[in-house]
Amino acid sequence: MATLGLTACSSEPASLQQGPDAEVTKEGLIRVDHSKLDLSYARPDVNWGKYTKLYFEPVKVTNDHPADYKPPRIDRRADGLNATYDLPEEALIKMSEQFQLTVKEVFNSEQPFELVTKPGPNTLVIEAAVTDIRLSAPLESSRRSFSSMGRTYTENSGSMMLLAVIKDGATGEVLAKAADRGEGFNQWSQNTQVFNWGDVKTVYRRWINDFKNALMNAGAK
Repeated sequence: MATLGLTACSSEPASLQQGPDAEVTKEGLIRVDHSKLDLSYARPDVNWGKYTKLYFEPVKVTNDHPADYKPPRIDRRADGLNATYDLPEEALIKMSEQFQLTVKEVFNSEQPFELVTKPGPNTLVIEAAVTDIRLSAPLESSRRSFSSMGRTYTENSGSMMLLAVIKDGATGEVLAKAADRGEGFNQWSQNTQVFNWGDVKTVYRRWINDFKNALMNAGAK
């Protein structure tokens, strides 16, 4: 989503690749260099300024991982027989609902975009998924330390992957794609559900604020 003109983490602005060696997807999207996100593609010559409405599809949150992913080893003696890194279904639903809440907080009445409940003209459709969630410790409620009043400390809560597709609401044409791995701040602390949930909200807000700023920058050009 940082394909829309965000200033990258480096000193160089984000820009579409040029020339015969430019990386192009089957939809005609071009790779963005110096993107703020890990991987970004965008369609050239899009009039982003005409889009005044946003429709966010319900976000899909899953425990899925790439085929080559190797989960951390669980020490059954230290962590217990029930320790797991997989989030239960109710947690995945809560994460999906929180994403939508953060969208409403960021795109509030003070912003130049209207959140709508269905696609239409002058509308961007955002399809997003949160996947490949990698916790830095087994779920707090599944650990032996949870029932024994013990404590677990980690450098961060872990990370999760955002996959996003942006489409034209009237035609369904794909305008941009992005992928980014987000994580909270690296700071040693007690690993608890409360702290981990705080990191989820922080990552969500960063992603959505980046998207909002990108839209505003692109629309102004």
